[in-house]
Amino acid sequence: MDKKHFISFIFIFLITISLCCSASFADNSYSIPLMHIDLFVLDDGSIHVKETVHYSFQGTFHGVYRDIPLNGQQVENLKVTSSGAYSTYTVTNQSNNAHIKVNLYSDAAKTNPITDKSVDVTYEYDFTHIIKFYNDIAELQYKLVGSGWSVDIEKMVANIHLNSSSGVKYWLNPPYYAENSVWQGNDLQVTSTNIPSGNYFELRMLIPKSQFLANPTNGIIINKNAAAAIEQMQANYQNQLNFKHLLYSFLSVILILACFIPCIIYWKYGREPKINYQAEYERDIPSNDPPAIVNAICGPGFSKKVGEPDMDGFKATIMDLIDRKYFSISSKDSEKEGYGLEVSKSIFFNLNPSKDPEKLNDFESYVYNFLKSFEEDGTISLDEISSSLSNPEEARIFSGTYLNWKGAIKTEFLNDEKLQEVFLKKGDSLIKIFGTGGIIVAIIVFFVSLFDLPVAGSAMLCAIALGAVSAVSLILPQKIGGQWTTYGEEYDAKWQNFKKYINDFSLIKEYPPESIKIWNKYLVYATALGSAEAVRKAMELSLPTDQLESSDMFMFHYYGGYYLLASSLDMGMNPSSANGDVGDIVGTIGDIGGGFGGGGGGAF
Repeated sequence: MDKKHFISFIFIFLITISLCCSASFADNSYSIPLMHIDLFVLDDGSIHVKETVHYSFQGTFHGVYRDIPLNGQQVENLKVTSSGAYSTYTVTNQSNNAHIKVNLYSDAAKTNPITDKSVDVTYEYDFTHIIKFYNDIAELQYKLVGSGWSVDIEKMVANIHLNSSSGVKYWLNPPYYAENSVWQGNDLQVTSTNIPSGNYFELRMLIPKSQFLANPTNGIIINKNAAAAIEQMQANYQNQLNFKHLLYSFLSVILILACFIPCIIYWKYGREPKINYQAEYERDIPSNDPPAIVNAICGPGFSKKVGEPDMDGFKATIMDLIDRKYFSISSKDSEKEGYGLEVSKSIFFNLNPSKDPEKLNDFESYVYNFLKSFEEDGTISLDEISSSLSNPEEARIFSGTYLNWKGAIKTEFLNDEKLQEVFLKKGDSLIKIFGTGGIIVAIIVFFVSLFDLPVAGSAMLCAIALGAVSAVSLILPQKIGGQWTTYGEEYDAKWQNFKKYINDFSLIKEYPPESIKIWNKYLVYATALGSAEAVRKAMELSLPTDQLESSDMFMFHYYGGYYLLASSLDMGMNPSSANGDVGDIVGTIGDIGGGFGGGGGGAF
């Protein structure tokens, strides 16, 4: 099995497993649409709890469980009943926790599990050592819903029964889960919104001590005053929530506004200048610049950076050296499968000893010397180049030559100062800085708001939007944020119109070049612009055979030399594709959320 088939197999396997898991989860799920709690505050410092959990099951289940945290408290007189299913239960006292396991059955014999049912399970028990008795006040701090539930509690209704509501103060923490709270005589009814899994909802009450026995044996006695401290703690907590609400609201606005920064940068630095050039196409070669320079500035690809020559420019430099007679082309019959249209040939470069390589530009010398390194008795075999570049080590050497070639072009012709005459990169640089900073800010805000209060959800969504805009900004082509100068805009427009001309056979047929020499020049610059094949075909259709055979440039293409050279150079730039191996609390005032009770539960 080859690599591609193996990767395909793994991909299909993972998709299959994911679908099976998804189907499994879809077949067995449950929710808790309602939890109803009655809390009776007793005069001895304990409370009596009656808690009914309404479960909705989809699929087959064997039961549910309930965990009640214990921190010096005791659960007494426990009774568990069910409606909608038969049940049995067991209680296990684990470390600081009472674990109640309730088995549910669909039959009276209690042998079959339940399937697709709605079941109510009621837990009723006495909970001792819950009320704290300070010198000045009694306090009930109790988590109506704990953070240990494995699914959301979609709604909770609690009734807290007191001897009297007179003098009682209460708070609901956090307040954003409270839908409503109202006194009905001496009973406080609290209704919640959806409480997400992993979150808690707490009741905190300050109750006059006159409602309790003088010696509450099932309470917690704490010799200190606490009313003022608790009220201040709750005020500070509310102020903190208000501040966070304001902060996240403000942050959301800032993040959304930040998403428009790339547009502002484009408006200021990316819009192209207006030019008077109006031609629809260019028949004549627009400038005498070396083809590698034309490639660096006007080469194909919308995402290509201006001033960055690529492999088309390297190939065009070779074609230019052929056109300038530094090399000539010869061929002989080959037993290999041909790259050309009709005949299989082996292609050779022949060094021209009458041409002085010292007169070449530095970047041209790198190309010349690269080809010359394969010379034997004045000839260079393309098959030898192809074979050599299939070796990983030789391919790495060529990669170094290619980078030196690019560096020489930038140093001699397209350094920052000279490039500014053609293209201004400031807008693109600012957009990339924004993209990097935006992603960092988005990640920080996302993770901070992920575990904070609900209002942070808007900030989290805005952070996701900013992250997406920032990511797009990082991959935006340089030509979006950057800006052509007036000279550069006209320069690029002329070369793009020249490319339009050489790619449109009807235009070439109507206005053909005047000589084979001009055709050869077309082929050189077409290579730089990524359109060599269009010109080759136009030459074949437009010129007589004798003129075609006199053109080294055309014959180089016709017999597959250009294809072989291009594929060899591409292989040289990707050493990994070459052949070969490559190796690689009790007794203190409780803080917010520190109430007794709570816990959680789940199903199995």
